Amino acid sequence: MNLQGDFEGLTLASILQLLCNDQKSGVLTVTCDTEESRVFFEQGTIIYASASLKEARLGFLMRTDGVISAQQLQKCLALAKEEKMHLGKILVDKGYVSLDTLKKYNTKQVEAILYNLLFWKKGRFEYKDAKLNLKGMVVTQLNPMKLILEASRRIDELSVLKQSIPSDKSIFKMSGKVQSKEDIKLNANEWRILSLIDGTRTVRQIITQSGYDEFAVYKILFSVISSGLIEQKEEILLDDEGEENDYSAILTVFTDILQSIKKNITEELGDRSYSLFEESKSSLPIEYKDVFSGFHPDNHKNSNLQAITNALDHLEYIDDPKEFLIIGFSEYCLHVLKKVGEILGSHPLVKILDGIEKVLEYVKKYQAGSKEKNKIVNDMKNVIMKIYSDFKIKKKSSTKGGIFSLFS
Repeated sequence: MNLQGDFEGLTLASILQLLCNDQKSGVLTVTCDTEESRVFFEQGTIIYASASLKEARLGFLMRTDGVISAQQLQKCLALAKEEKMHLGKILVDKGYVSLDTLKKYNTKQVEAILYNLLFWKKGRFEYKDAKLNLKGMVVTQLNPMKLILEASRRIDELSVLKQSIPSDKSIFKMSGKVQSKEDIKLNANEWRILSLIDGTRTVRQIITQSGYDEFAVYKILFSVISSGLIEQKEEILLDDEGEENDYSAILTVFTDILQSIKKNITEELGDRSYSLFEESKSSLPIEYKDVFSGFHPDNHKNSNLQAITNALDHLEYIDDPKEFLIIGFSEYCLHVLKKVGEILGSHPLVKILDGIEKVLEYVKKYQAGSKEKNKIVNDMKNVIMKIYSDFKIKKKSSTKGGIFSLFS
């Protein structure tokens, strides 16, 4: 028997059901864009599956769960390739995992691949009857109908979860509402996802880097959003076609930079950190003192935006208000950093500059090229370089992707 064609929606579930009911033995190959998965049937039962995605691989699942170390995985992968043996057999032979553990993760891998397949909205399939050589393989015994029912349940639940997380391009950050780790009660899987939320990774990147399937990540994200631990990072749209007096994108970037600074000094300075941002305004040129008089990184964005817009509207002889604002914010950040260095010394500045670098990496990576974007990145580059120089901080090596690689 040979079946092939395109599928859309729930057609793939029907194909799996057909192969199960007809008690087929062979291989089903499914492709979607650059992804490919293969499902192996033996008399209507799914016994194995493979996929091109790394998060569906056996070794990756075990390493993610801490069952084996990265070094053990690399060693066994090399040996499996050299001796042309299955990775699972090498892991058992070396004593890194038991046979029961291998069977458990083999089943987990197959389920992850199949759930991922059934989430695909369209693609191409091809089935061919084949006599399978199962010698030396650790096979599983999965009923396609049970998988299809579970996948359908997950798809329905995922549609609800996506109301809170509408896009896999969404970016989340810590909300700052929890004061310490002791106040957070999470399981190991939730801690794993939380550790990847840094204000720069997209939901899709978190799924890929965590090693967990899409449904599991969305469910955990929904849980920590509901608990108030994280919040969606506001989308920044820096472009050359925005409204002339719309300063919201510039304000968002620099608020993130200033909040990053505040996060790293609050533990040392406590309530003093609030007044530090006010005191830093005193060194600004007079025109910028007026612009920033109603601004504070702790204020609500709308309040800050209104104060800055009103101040800029009352200034005369400014050819480019957005460029003027970027220069002012960069100068303000410089004075804040100098004051931090004067109070706390040079050592805390290294961590603070790392935080600023992450914000700029996000701007550089995810924003389309524009005059505003280039101005912010270049001006803040100069601010960072000046702080390094003034406080005699040893610069990071650019060969390791340090601060200066950002601006190359």
